[in-house]
Amino acid sequence: MSINKDCILSNWKKRLKLLQWLVLCFFIIVILRLFHLQVVKGEFYEIRAENNRLEIESIPAPRGVIYDRKGRILATNRPCFCLLFYPQKLPHKKDILESYASFLSPILKKSPSETMFMLKKSLVYPIRPIYLKKDLTWEEVTTLEASHYFFSALKIHVTPLRFYPHRSLACHLLGYVSLISAEQLKSMPEAEPIDFIGKMGIEKLFQSALAGKKGKRFLEVDALGHTRRVLKETLPISGNNLYLTLDAKLQAYAEQLLKGKTGVIVALAPQTGEVLTLASNPGFDPNLFVNGMDKKTWQKLKNNPQNPLQNRATCGLYPAGSILKIVTALAALENKVISAHTKINCPGKFLFGDRVFRCWKKGGHGVLDIKRAIIQSCDVFFYQLGAWLGIEKLADYAKQCGFGQYSGIGIEEASGHVPTSTHKWPKGEALNMAIGQGSFLTTPLQIAQFFAALANGGNIYGPQILLKMLSPQGKIMKKGEIKINSKLPISTYNLKLIKEALVGVMNDPRGTGYNARSHRVVIAGKTGTAQVISLPQKKLSKLPVSHRDHAWFAGFAPAKRPQIVVVVLIEHGGHGGATAAPIATKLIEAYLDENN
Repeated sequence: MSINKDCILSNWKKRLKLLQWLVLCFFIIVILRLFHLQVVKGEFYEIRAENNRLEIESIPAPRGVIYDRKGRILATNRPCFCLLFYPQKLPHKKDILESYASFLSPILKKSPSETMFMLKKSLVYPIRPIYLKKDLTWEEVTTLEASHYFFSALKIHVTPLRFYPHRSLACHLLGYVSLISAEQLKSMPEAEPIDFIGKMGIEKLFQSALAGKKGKRFLEVDALGHTRRVLKETLPISGNNLYLTLDAKLQAYAEQLLKGKTGVIVALAPQTGEVLTLASNPGFDPNLFVNGMDKKTWQKLKNNPQNPLQNRATCGLYPAGSILKIVTALAALENKVISAHTKINCPGKFLFGDRVFRCWKKGGHGVLDIKRAIIQSCDVFFYQLGAWLGIEKLADYAKQCGFGQYSGIGIEEASGHVPTSTHKWPKGEALNMAIGQGSFLTTPLQIAQFFAALANGGNIYGPQILLKMLSPQGKIMKKGEIKINSKLPISTYNLKLIKEALVGVMNDPRGTGYNARSHRVVIAGKTGTAQVISLPQKKLSKLPVSHRDHAWFAGFAPAKRPQIVVVVLIEHGGHGGATAAPIATKLIEAYLDENN
């Protein structure tokens, strides 16, 4: 028994020694390998480790396409070769900067000193890539690619740039995109200095929906910035596509009618508040902001006395002129100050205290009721209503009609101005406001809202510009919502009376819009002439155009079953019946021809 134990113990000792030798050999091999890597090949691998690093490159997402209500493209994207400069890849040595400046000078079409200044300026924020040039030619792309090894801080990106195929068409509604500013970068942590974002209009309002989601490319690069290989890539996701309520064909015709004039045309669908046309002239080409402007071009656009960047339809503030007489008439009727049968004599002037307020018709209109007063736009009749109502009642009713407040369209807009009771107004202010003069100011869009409410029976709709939003796969993400902001404080009887008067304006031989009537459809509307400065017309004709009256027209058609509301404002255009009303008639006829 003891012999077996000794034998077993001897075998275990032999195995243990073998295991010890194996462990020793393993450690010897590991030590030799470490010696080889760290001592023999140490310098080689140290250099290799230093010279390789990971770089993450953003892949821009195509911006969502914007269409009109019938699927016509208003804003899309185009592929563009852009030259980007990465300051962090550039050693801060004068001779290297000079070589870059010398190389880039003919490509950027700048002198070497100007190019050098641009490069030095970019070194202030070295982690931010900057655009040096967009729309590179094939020759420039070839030159840059051939020299990339020596100028690794330069990189060509194929970027989907915003493109507006119809240039200035609906530019104030669409807005534009341009490079993100330093201030905007602070408030948008995920944004990059090379991002384009919406700065105005629809582009700004729907920025997050249109922008999409950027992709990422993970690159292995060496110390010189040369790409060794692509490690991983996630593709970008395109932005959502928008279908607007706008009718591009009608918009183009409206802009054609405004050619050579400074003014506005707004067209709404009265039963929904959908914006069919929003034209403001003069306009601008939004492509300029995408491609980049030189200082001279920007100054010319910015300092243009006609202010082409202003959206006159939503931000322009104007006296309403005789258009506001409809508000005055309703305020007097609803407050029981007059009835449909009240008659007032117009001798051509109205005495109020020690002041004389004159009618546009020197000899006067004689005895009129409210309906005839609207048809002939008698000033004296409305002076009397203003005196009876007073500024507070008149202003309060105007506010209930949607004036002096934002419409809710979503893009840039002004609220207008309605006199308030907190201010001590001159006694004659109510008379001025009664005919749309004085301190009362409105936008063309607010006038359109009001007339849409008259046309549809009293609903003041919030202007609707979005028809639907679709994902890149065609899924409906959002639909435009019909929103009633408020209701006109008006009885059915008084609304019927006003509508009959508006039909008379355009179709009665004594109506101020009679010469602009349509022979194909019955239009209901009101002309307006808003004074810029208070002088007799004979004297105004001798003054510069900038001192002449603004011409207004607001109306809807067909009168019995309205399909469209149109407001036209021509700055310094003179009489509304002669200038604005004929334009509205043409647009109404064009729309009804196309849609019926």
